[in-house]
Amino acid sequence: MTLTLPAQTLRAVATDLRRLSYVPTSWQNLLSTHSEAIHKQLEPLLVELVQEGAHPRLMALLLDRLADAQEALQVERNAWSFVWSGPDPLHAKTADTFATVNQLIREARSSLLIVTYNIGLSSEFRELYASIAERLAHGHLTRVDLFFHPVQIQDQLGADPLASISTWFNHEVWPWPAKPNAYVDSRLISGSAERCYQHAKIVIADATTPEAKALVTSANFSETAQRHNFEAGWLTTSAMRSVEIQKQFSQSVDQGLFQLLTL
Repeated sequence: MTLTLPAQTLRAVATDLRRLSYVPTSWQNLLSTHSEAIHKQLEPLLVELVQEGAHPRLMALLLDRLADAQEALQVERNAWSFVWSGPDPLHAKTADTFATVNQLIREARSSLLIVTYNIGLSSEFRELYASIAERLAHGHLTRVDLFFHPVQIQDQLGADPLASISTWFNHEVWPWPAKPNAYVDSRLISGSAERCYQHAKIVIADATTPEAKALVTSANFSETAQRHNFEAGWLTTSAMRSVEIQKQFSQSVDQGLFQLLTL
């Protein structure tokens, strides 16, 4: 039988086991203060351990380690929450994509990583970019990395794609003096015939700090995706997971898979 008992219960039984100086022939007394459900799950395990020659102190150690595993699993479960975009009634029961993104950006204290395919140019998103630029200018953010695909001009890049994208980005997307580190897929710059460019959608706040949070979503960084489309994603408050995602992009830059724009 698979143990589904909470860590607190396993530790309580472990404490009782450590008080024993002998191996009992029945577990009725030891488990008498616990519910029938606990009794049914633990007694077969304890009987099996006795058959294998385990002493009560060894059994207690095993239960403590199982409790450790249960707690670690619960921490991981608690670190994830579902995020959704869409006009359907279920939307009221889940976190909203735009609200989640807005909160991540607003609460970031050191850095932001924004990854998208289409970069939105609506007035609402321009205001968002302006707020990020202002915080960069005042030192409230020390680093902003932005990965995107220039959907709006992808067929108008000419002989110098990097210059074309940089000029467009500086004038149409980010005209403010304080600039992010903006990257595009290197295959776009090299003139590759492949139509498979940067398509991930991620927002990470404070990636290298204990307060790191990351949203991995199907929604582009645009008003249509975050307010109107049906889009799904997961928000994690696990710093370890956030760093794992951030490293994927920093290593990709180091390997030349993304090209830094001239800003």
